[in-house]
Amino acid sequence: MTTFERESEFLSVAEAAMMLGVSAPTIRRKVATGELPAVQLGGAGSSIRIARAELEKWLYREASS
Repeated sequence: MTTFERESEFLSVAEAAMMLGVSAPTIRRKVATGELPAVQLGGAGSSIRIARAELEKWLYREASS
């Protein structure tokens, strides 16, 4: 697996928002409430990354609700 492939396993807030057709603040709210699992790199105000697999699981749960 190349470095790019490993990096593409995680999405930025902007990438996740684009995939879902929503705004970045919507994704940030879902992360802040714990509805959408994510990892914050560093301290408060630093970059957030969302595992592609977690986003897919979340979408599946939302679609079946």
